[in-house]
This record gives sequence, C-alpha cells and structure tokens, in this order.
Amino acid sequence: MTRIGKIARLPAKVREELNTKLDDGQEGPALLDWLNALPEAQTSLQENFEGSPITKQNLSEWRLGGFREWQIRRELLDQAFLLAEGADEMEKAVDTALLPGALAVALAARYAALLNGWDGELDEKFEAQLRILRGLNRDIAVLQKTMHQAIQQKRETEEAEEQRDRRENEELKNRTLNMIQSIPEREALAAALGGGQRGFKLAKMITAVKYDLPLAKDEIASLPKNQTESEPVQAEKAEGPRPKSGGKRNIPKNPVNHPGPKFQVSPSESNPVKPESAQSVLEQAWTRVTKGTEEIKPSEE
Repeated sequence: MTRIGKIARLPAKVREELNTKLDDGQEGPALLDWLNALPEAQTSLQENFEGSPITKQNLSEWRLGGFREWQIRRELLDQAFLLAEGADEMEKAVDTALLPGALAVALAARYAALLNGWDGELDEKFEAQLRILRGLNRDIAVLQKTMHQAIQQKRETEEAEEQRDRRENEELKNRTLNMIQSIPEREALAAALGGGQRGFKLAKMITAVKYDLPLAKDEIASLPKNQTESEPVQAEKAEGPRPKSGGKRNIPKNPVNHPGPKFQVSPSESNPVKPESAQSVLEQAWTRVTKGTEEIKPSEE
C-alpha cells in the first residue's frame, strides 16, 4: 500500500533511521524534535504540506502503519537468513541429497515390521497403522521430488556462474590481447596517414573499431574536419603555375602515377580495414579534386 502521510513522504534514509529509533524504544517527543529539525524533513514538509510540522498524531499513525510493515519485513528477512544458515549447517553435517532416500529406507522397515506382525486379518488397528504408513510414503515421495528439483536447480545455478566467470575471463583476455596487437598496427597506420596528431587520431579510431577498443567521444569530436580533401589540393598547388585562361590542364586521373603528391602505404600491411582503406580514401579525394579541375571551362573573351 502506498502511503501519503508526512512521514511516508520523507526520504527513505530518514524513514529507515526513524524506524530504527522506534525499534530501540525511543520516546515520541524526542523523535518529533529530531524529525522536525532535519533539513530533509523541512524540505519535504514545505513541498508537500506547506511547511506544517510532523505532529504526535502523525507519529502515532506511522507506528501502526509504516513502522509495523518495516518490522514485519525485518522479521521475514531474519527468518530467511536463519533458514539459509541452518541449511548450510545441515549440508555440512549430512548429505542432504541422500536424506529422503534414508527416510524411505526407514519407512520400508516400518512396513516390514507391520507385515511381519500381521496375522492376515484386517482390523481397525492394522488399517489405522497402514493409513499412517501410506501417508508417510506420499510425503517422502513429494520430499524426494522436491529435493531432486532443488539439487538440479543448485547445479544449474553453479554451472551458469562458472560459465559466466569463464566468459568474463575470456573477454578480459581478448581485450588485453587486442590492446597489445593494436599498438604496432596503429603506429604503422598513423605513418601511412601522414603522421602527426591527425594521423595518430585517425589510426586510433580505425584500430578501436577493428579491435573493439574503448574510444572517448571527445576524441572523435576533436578530430580535424575536412582534412582528407584539403591535402591533395595543397599538393596540386606545388606542381607549378596554373595554365593561362583558355586551356585545360593535363592532370592524370590516377593519383598513384601522378608526379605530384604520393600516398605511401606500408607494403607489409594487407588488411583492407587499415592502410589499404586509407589509400582508397585518399585516392577518391584526389579523383574528386582532379575531376573538378578538368570540368573548368575557359573563360569567354
């Protein structure tokens, strides 16, 4: 049940401390003075009850409601803890998995004793004893089934925990190996991308994607913009003076054979995700630059 009183609106930490004080037997007037002086309580009362203080009536209602529910929950938790503790002690003392079987053996002995003393005549005493043994037999059968399910569930839980531990250890090992393997590849890729801070950042991003390594968002945001296309343009300016108006420049379309800027890629790298992809990106940028230059028409006199 959701409570809407003054004490119920207090933060959970304050309510827990109040319940502990009530459980220790502290008196009402002292509790009211303590509660109304708390900054958290004053804020809650101001927001929900126009600053009206907690009264003796509010505390009395809380004793019968929220505090009593808290006590019941504590008692249930204590009982569950004691039950689990007793089960652990019993498992250390006896093999609980074999206990239902031992009870079945004892019941079979009772059946044997009853039949050995039976003269073959059905009387009320014999039938009463037989009914008791039958009831015990059903109870032991249910107990055996319950114990079997509990043992199976425990075994499955332990196996699931072992699998989770193995998976976590394997993931940790793979992450460590990926970090180690990415170092030389990142250095080679950074050199292929022109070196410098920009080359290193690009190489770090590529290796992070390939090896599933963490990469901060601020590192991606700090990457320089439009640098891939500007480099070929700068290289083009170094070729020489532009032709006069009315002519076209004879620029090879293949940037690899062009005498201008060359993009060196380490021959030892064969992974298309790394240096080859960098080469492809730079070639495509150079093609766009040369294509745009060829489409320039001479100005009309």
